[in-house]
Amino acid sequence: MQISYQYQGQWHVKSLAQSEVVVGRPNNQASVDIDLSPDTTVSRVHAKLWQENEACWIEDLGSRYGTTVNGTAITGRHPLSEGDQIRIGETTLRINAG
Repeated sequence: MQISYQYQGQWHVKSLAQSEVVVGRPNNQASVDIDLSPDTTVSRVHAKLWQENEACWIEDLGSRYGTTVNGTAITGRHPLSEGDQIRIGETTLRINAG
């Protein structure tokens, strides 16, 4: 899974071997796979992204400011399609399952 994310005009790309990742801001009590610091509107453990049967999914993990996909707030498990724009805090993410 490849995740591209942008905060304050700067894009980053991270390729991950695991099929499930947690996104947030780490501290000594919470670890994450994708660190979205310094975006302080991102919760410590904000959302989970995973692949299941060739499909990508996202779930907000009870974050303070929520998660949107293509401008719509999500609750529970939400399927992702190629090109979807995910908003976590003030950070924009895009997923490439390939």
